[in-house]
Order: sequence, then structure tokens, then C-alpha cells
Amino acid sequence: MKRLLLIALSPLLFVLPAQSAIIYSGLQNIAIPTDFNGIYIDIDDASTSLSDFAGADINPFFGGSGLYNSASFQPVRSGTNFDDAIVRLDSGTLVSSSSVYSLGVGISGSPNNHVGLGANQFFPGMEGYMGFKFTTNGSAGPFYGWMRVVFTSNTAGGVIKDWAYDNTGAPIIVPEPGRAVLLLFGLAYASTVRRRRLT
Repeated sequence: MKRLLLIALSPLLFVLPAQSAIIYSGLQNIAIPTDFNGIYIDIDDASTSLSDFAGADINPFFGGSGLYNSASFQPVRSGTNFDDAIVRLDSGTLVSSSSVYSLGVGISGSPNNHVGLGANQFFPGMEGYMGFKFTTNGSAGPFYGWMRVVFTSNTAGGVIKDWAYDNTGAPIIVPEPGRAVLLLFGLAYASTVRRRRLT
């Protein structure tokens, strides 16, 4: 019989299979440059560089108003084309195989800009969530996750705050804004308590 792990974080309530493993990046606060080069990020180990490197998954630039993704990292988009708009996800959204992704490398920009004041756009300078699926450098996956970001319209203040994914391939729920760190600290604590009880 499958055990369920019940985690209550007021006012959130989550029920997760006990064997699920949420991988959390820790608070990163990676500044996004306002130049064309941007910053390259490897989701596997949170390594970054100002120049492209093997294993880099995502390259936000111009404060986050520009974004390049490798074939192994696919953000949730408005359509399946490689340049369709990247979508800002609301709290409670499930990121899964049913979400919309493109194939191969992807880009962003006009006329499908993901930063603006329209529906499903990232509001300039405000925190938002981007859903994604990705495959690790060791070809494991796909895994589904979310990334907490602040994108700007090519001004200072663009930041990749943190991200999380489920390494079992299970869907993941986008948390409420400002509660991501609280949620993941709760998951880590509950996992530690469970391990202690099993030993």
C-alpha cells in the first residue's frame, strides 16, 4: 500500500506520494544582465557563466525580456513553435506532460514577447513563475518544474530567484507567490522527519 506524505503549510495543503523527490535549487538570485550575452544557467547543478558552456539549459538576457533555451530545457509556451510566447503561470497550475512545449532550441522576442501587461505575460519587475520540462545532462527525464523569476524590459532588476522540479517525472504544482521557499523548507523538513522515523 502506497504511503502518503501529508504536508500542511497554512494556508496551503499538499499531498505527495512518499517516494516523490522535489529537487529545490535553493535561493539563487541570479542577476540577469541587460546585454545580449545574458547569463547561462545549468539547471542540474545551478552553475552559471557569462558565456555558453556544455550543459547550459537556459540563457535569459536583456533583463529577461530575451530568453534562449536549449533542446533539453523547454519552458511552457502559448504554442508549439520554438518562438511562441513563454507563459507566466498562476499559482495552482499543474506543470506536466499536458502543458504546451516546443521542440528543440527556443527563443523569445517580438512579436511574441513574454514581458508586458497582457494576459499570461510576465509583468516587468514583478515576480512570476515559468513552468518547464527538462532532461538532465545525464539524459534522465523529462522532469517537470517551475522557476521563480523577475523579468524586466531590458532594465536592471531581472533575476532568476530559484526553481524546483520533481525527479520522478511526476507533475508539479506552481506554489503561491512568496511561498516557494516556505513550501520547500517544509518539504525538506518533512523528508528529514520521515527518514528519522524509518531508521
